[in-house]
Amino acid sequence: MRHIRTLTFGLLLVLFLAQAGFAQSGKVVQGKYFDVYYDGCDLTEVAQKLAAKYFLHIDVFSENSSSSNIRSIIAQLFDSIYLEVSDILDIHMYSFKGVICIMPNKADVKDLLMEYMTNPPDVPAFYFHERNTVYVSLADMNLGILAHEIAHAIISKYFVVLPPEKIQEVLAGYVEYSIRKATGTLPAGR
Repeated sequence: MRHIRTLTFGLLLVLFLAQAGFAQSGKVVQGKYFDVYYDGCDLTEVAQKLAAKYFLHIDVFSENSSSSNIRSIIAQLFDSIYLEVSDILDIHMYSFKGVICIMPNKADVKDLLMEYMTNPPDVPAFYFHERNTVYVSLADMNLGILAHEIAHAIISKYFVVLPPEKIQEVLAGYVEYSIRKATGTLPAGR
């Protein structure tokens, strides 16, 4: 039991330091529902990956979009995604505040996972409940993946007693499916 506590403390320390590294870089966008850390990532690429036009009804790539307002666009985008996921789940917590750390690629996400797992899965994103933080690979990011992880964040903060892991996955999978269906990004045949 003592080893588990030590391992858990070590994991939390590593994740805290990783997040602190993001914070020290000064690359953070603060929205109403998420603080988005993006060290080593281009915000225009983030907006492109998330197809901002679906949520904001604006073209972030037009001549009117400058680097000075891209941070505002990103904050609005993540807030809009949060609200859409909340609507899909029919769970509305307007005082919710979480963290999203955008990492350059899946290898960086896996390296972070390796700090506390002996054989981590090769995933593009994951939600860490104890830190209320979504970690996502920019190279693999899309709207469905991000919505899936945000659903995990909402579920983990809403329920006093967390539903079983399989139920959480079903709910998050439903959110991802709904988002992809609404944006026309479902794979053929679905």
